Amino acid sequence: MHCFLLPLFFVLHNYMQYYGLVPGPVATSMLGTIELIFMGAFVVVLLLSRNINKSLLIVTAAGIPALFYGVVKDFISGTLQLPLLAKYTVLLPAVLVMEIIIMVWVSRKKDFRKINFFLNLLLLVFIAMDGFLFFRSENDLFLQQNLLTKKDTLASPPAPVLANTPDVYYLLFDCYPGTDFLQHYLGYDNMGLDSALKEKGFHVLNHPSSNYNRTAFSMAATLNFNYLKGIHSYTRVTAQQYKQTVLTVQYASAPEYFQQCGYELYNLSIFDIAAHPSMLKESFLTLPGKNMLLYNTISERIRRDIGWNFTIGRFARSRPATDPNFVPPGVISTFLHKRDFNHTVADSLEKIAAQKTARPKFIYAHLYLPHPPFFYDKDGKSNDIHEITSPAGLVNKELFFSYLQYSNKVMLSLANHILKESSRPPVIIIQSDHGCRDFSGVPFIPALCFTNYSAFYFPDKNYSMLYDSMSNVNTFPIVFNKYFNTHIPLARDSSIFLGY
Repeated sequence: MHCFLLPLFFVLHNYMQYYGLVPGPVATSMLGTIELIFMGAFVVVLLLSRNINKSLLIVTAAGIPALFYGVVKDFISGTLQLPLLAKYTVLLPAVLVMEIIIMVWVSRKKDFRKINFFLNLLLLVFIAMDGFLFFRSENDLFLQQNLLTKKDTLASPPAPVLANTPDVYYLLFDCYPGTDFLQHYLGYDNMGLDSALKEKGFHVLNHPSSNYNRTAFSMAATLNFNYLKGIHSYTRVTAQQYKQTVLTVQYASAPEYFQQCGYELYNLSIFDIAAHPSMLKESFLTLPGKNMLLYNTISERIRRDIGWNFTIGRFARSRPATDPNFVPPGVISTFLHKRDFNHTVADSLEKIAAQKTARPKFIYAHLYLPHPPFFYDKDGKSNDIHEITSPAGLVNKELFFSYLQYSNKVMLSLANHILKESSRPPVIIIQSDHGCRDFSGVPFIPALCFTNYSAFYFPDKNYSMLYDSMSNVNTFPIVFNKYFNTHIPLARDSSIFLGY
């Protein structure tokens, strides 16, 4: 049985390990696929060996490193601290030699009763243990291990301070840089936006900062008012961590707390939040569920880590040699979806603001403004799609400045509409997840990635709880402490630069 118990153990164990990252139907489908692959391998080996026991044992012996290569590699590199032995040039030949030795031993063996009994019993025990834990334990235990913040459900909330509970609008402008950055490093004066918002009663922070230089990580920290565990500055993040970050946003504390307080949640973002799906599916650098389940297999590790070495010669991706700025049609289509998404979010915001509802509203709206590509000029006229999606167009300062002015008009228009149409006195938070990354002709300085934009509108105009160097993680604790009689401690202001 061991030949077919091995895939079952692999899928069950990895589904538990990556609980929340891999959908159940995907795991079931992959189990069937792997079992069929093992069955096919068994039939091929049987035709060569003419012995059922030998064939089953050979397939099992080959299947163990094929399915668990990454686990062994990480154990040698991490736990044993022997990175040299974990290199592909060392470990792959060692695995191959070991497989050859096992196959020679199997071909000479006559009695398979003891080895079959041992492997069957071992795998049955492993499966029984995982099955017992999975069916008898709370799924939250498995979910928690893949959340990058501790999932603390706040105590039953007291009644809000205001008799007329405010609607809360969280308007996230992706990649919007701080005023100081624009003025001192790009030579652009954006004080007009600050003045316009202040005239409407907003408080604009002078030196705000984001917590991470990437969207998913910044939003996970902001919506959970805490930093992410296991994410260190200047380290290259993995696809698994991206997947965990998106899951951390889905189960974020701030939206959950609003719902506990009787709020209606409106999700106009790129993230799934609670039972509210995203309006636009953003892949970031995450892996599909299938690849996540196969994360430690030898095929997935080779594809992810060294596969790029083999995309050369006739296997290389083709592109017109005469056009260095060629952009594949699929990439352009993806960008256009983001442009249309911006329009949908803005239209939805205007409609939601005008709705009179029995319950107060929490609205999270995420706009790709002024995130590249720079679709419009300052007057709202469309730019050439091929120019703005080319490598040069994505870092063009002049295109950015014009698109920034367009973004400012959208921001002010939305603020005006919300203030005018809201049936309840609104709290409005205008914020960016991080600052700009780089532009042509401007030196890249990691610290500048955190100079973001942050402005608050409170109906009572009392901004004493805010401070000018506040970072995003403290946004929602301040709102909750002000309006809901909570005492959530503020996090230490810090910024973590994630490598590329």
